[in-house]
Amino acid sequence: MTTRVRAIAEIVLNVRDINAMVRFYEDVLGFTVFRSSPDPEPTIVFMRIADLPPPFGDHHPQVFVLIDPARHAFAEGKFGEPNWHTSTLNHLAFQIDTADHAAERERLEALGLEPKVVRFENLKSLAIFFRDPEGNTLELICHDPDAG
Repeated sequence: MTTRVRAIAEIVLNVRDINAMVRFYEDVLGFTVFRSSPDPEPTIVFMRIADLPPPFGDHHPQVFVLIDPARHAFAEGKFGEPNWHTSTLNHLAFQIDTADHAAERERLEALGLEPKVVRFENLKSLAIFFRDPEGNTLELICHDPDAG
């Protein structure tokens, strides 16, 4: 028997500059802060991805989490070797509406993010790739009505 995944509960990304990354994800992708550590300089920030039904009830919406593993007490020594900040992450993809594709590309260009548009004929989708301030590759993907 295999596990039946029903939804994404959270995506957690290790970061070096948590404040810059929060601003980026608020300003560029429209995520909103749901909760953060009470420190004056937060070590973990939970951001709401979209207004979707929460997988665990009202107390835990689908979230994107930014964590500074060097400063967050819970992360310290919990995930293997001391210098575990490196990752095998390839990219993060977020779905957008087809009608928003052109406007999103233009908006990302205006922000100086150098978006690259890629058409995936086999998936009948259209994607925009760009990077966040720490170099992580992000993708906005939608259905491609012109795909054959």
